[in-house]
Amino acid sequence: MSIRNRLLFWLLSGLTILGACFVLADYLIDRALLADIYNDQMSQIAFAIPADFSGGDLERNPPALKYDGDDSILQIWDQNGKLSYRSHAGISLPQFTTPGFSEVRWRDSEWTLFIRKTDHNLIQVAQSLSGRRNIALDHALRTLIPLLMFLLIMGLLIHWSVGTGLQSLTRLSQELAKRTPDTLGRLTAQDQPAEIKPLTHALDTLLQRLSVALEGQKKFIADASHELRTPLATLQIQTQLVEQSLGSGREIHALADLKAGVKRSSHLVEQLLMVSRLESAGIHDPHTRLQLHEIAREVIIDLIPFANTREINLGVEQLDAGVIMGSEHHLHILLRNLIDNAVRYTPSGGQVDVTIHARQDDILLEIEDSGPGIPAAEQERVFDRFYRCLVPQATGSGLGLAIVKQVAELHQAEVQLGQAQRLSGLRASVIFKRAV
Repeated sequence: MSIRNRLLFWLLSGLTILGACFVLADYLIDRALLADIYNDQMSQIAFAIPADFSGGDLERNPPALKYDGDDSILQIWDQNGKLSYRSHAGISLPQFTTPGFSEVRWRDSEWTLFIRKTDHNLIQVAQSLSGRRNIALDHALRTLIPLLMFLLIMGLLIHWSVGTGLQSLTRLSQELAKRTPDTLGRLTAQDQPAEIKPLTHALDTLLQRLSVALEGQKKFIADASHELRTPLATLQIQTQLVEQSLGSGREIHALADLKAGVKRSSHLVEQLLMVSRLESAGIHDPHTRLQLHEIAREVIIDLIPFANTREINLGVEQLDAGVIMGSEHHLHILLRNLIDNAVRYTPSGGQVDVTIHARQDDILLEIEDSGPGIPAAEQERVFDRFYRCLVPQATGSGLGLAIVKQVAELHQAEVQLGQAQRLSGLRASVIFKRAV
């Protein structure tokens, strides 16, 4: 059901119910007013009869009265109990004796009586209660005609006004239908109702985020295709060299170069896929309470064999316990990239230390190495994708620190690079907020 039809249904339903209540209230009020009016009329008729009334006071041939259902019926009995007068010859109620007003049932009908007793007569005035109800009902039903006309006019007005009010939504939907991935600018907000402006603002924000995401994807695809071109070309050349070296005694060296090229290409593809996953689903990964020192211990144990192959002393300086809110998978990625970079770029025989300081409001993660470090002028640029600093050991994909920064932003953490005071190499610091 459309919004217009739904509003029309509920508004007209409400008006119909109110109209029915109005008709019922009108009926009940009319019944009460008629009861007061007719009761007063009955008492006036009774007291208008003289106390010494006798049958001889009447005309000999009084005119016959026609009963209309709400007429008052006058009956007079003398002191001997003889009916001396009745106003309607076709209706004769029995004699009742209770003075004043009372209600009785006679011939399956309810009647209101007023009885006045004098020394010579008993005067009885009666009126049918169903007649009173019929008058009140007839008056209430007559109000239905203007009420139905009112509902018809209101229905037309509601249909027109709702349609006019929804034109802005129709224009907005038409404008959205015309948008393409290349036209994600702001929507037209001119002449929009106040209720539609928040929706337009939310859609503008969504389109802006979508535009940024699409631009990021385009840049990522362009960078990835550019970065993959070189290792793939190198693999082709190395494969050809292996073919040419068969039978020449240089097979082992050529195969070793080919394996190294495959390993570098595999590492680059893995990093690219990691960046893509972080961009597409990282913000939706649920955050839970985690012990950062436990995750760091697991990552260090995993990387010790790699550090041993490079003759690097990978160890722990201090691991304070501390709880943070985050994604365990993403924090593994952050720690692994930081420690892997430190081990990879530290010369053989060097040292890498991991430290976690639990402070009052935050938790500080530090990784120090005894490598060449990063020049201060390049410490900001190394967080850019595919940027490799100008040092001899810089043979990676250029994505490790970019991934670290992306994970840190997802955890509202701050990443800093500086000079290691104790080991004189690079110090990478990540400051996490403590969980409340």
